[in-house]
Amino acid sequence: MADVINVFGQRLRQARILKKLSMDQLVSMIGNAVSKQAISKYESGKMMPNDSVLVDLSTALDVEPDYFFRPFTFNCQDLKVSFRKKSDTSAKDVNALKVRIQDEVERYLEVEEILGKDGEVGPQMECDVLKTPEQMRALAIQLREKWNLGTDAIGNVQDILEEHGIKVICTEAPKSFDGVSGVINGKDYIVVINKEQDHVERRRFTALHELGHLLFDKHFSPELTLREKEKLCDAFASEMLLPSNVVRKIFSPDERISTSEVRQLQMVYGISFDAIMHKLHELGIINDSKYKTYCIRKNMDGVWKDYVEQTLYKEDFSTKFMTMVYAAAAKDLISTSKAASLLHSSVSTIRKHLNVI
Repeated sequence: MADVINVFGQRLRQARILKKLSMDQLVSMIGNAVSKQAISKYESGKMMPNDSVLVDLSTALDVEPDYFFRPFTFNCQDLKVSFRKKSDTSAKDVNALKVRIQDEVERYLEVEEILGKDGEVGPQMECDVLKTPEQMRALAIQLREKWNLGTDAIGNVQDILEEHGIKVICTEAPKSFDGVSGVINGKDYIVVINKEQDHVERRRFTALHELGHLLFDKHFSPELTLREKEKLCDAFASEMLLPSNVVRKIFSPDERISTSEVRQLQMVYGISFDAIMHKLHELGIINDSKYKTYCIRKNMDGVWKDYVEQTLYKEDFSTKFMTMVYAAAAKDLISTSKAASLLHSSVSTIRKHLNVI
């Protein structure tokens, strides 16, 4: 019984945080059916509500009653969720995002268990201690060869990762959040990306940057700073999206480069204009002076900044999770109401799209 009370308390707190409500606000939403002190006791695992209050809480927090009793499969606090510098994201937004990630990952793992899927083992890469971008680019080429990608463009990054045993979770998040990754329960490789990020090239880059963390965090030299590790993962993501050999075949050092050439690469390989320019500089194709001039112009000229930050690539979100839910419903492993709950959808919508053959 103690375990049930504790789970209920933690779930209630998470549901409240996800809605960004204070205890006082929650009390008001349920018509003062209980006091703030009672909510506090629920969340701390000291008491349980009666059935009537449970329904009120479920309605106010927009969750099914069984949500409050769902066992925890992992702790989201183990994931190092971070935001870009100069972010004005509030503490409420940060905490709500962590709860949302917890919920999204748990639902994914739940559906896999219902379908009897153990999940594929994530990719393994052995290497020496990592210190330089050159090492990361070499590892990216090794992985491309291992995945039979050659030097071709990656059509859909999410599909490629899912195909190789990495669970990709697309969640709603503040614009200042790009992504996070981790290994859950010692076996499930997770990459979480922000589906509110409307710059597709950034989203693709973020997914592969997080892949770099998944594969190589344990291999980074302890001498490296956090910023240096991030740069190494950037080098890995850049090489995965656009191999250096491709760039060197197109451009020669110190030659004049037209913006149309860069945009063509952007459209074909799904990597941002900015990331291509950074790669050209990193490979010594454009010198320090030219790259500095580019950066200054981008920061000073709003029209130019809008031009180089346009998104040109088209890529759909992965639908694997949705497909798994509908498969479970079609096999009668879950009810339509359970499918609706998992997909944050309505029962009528599920029934409309559940065309069983």
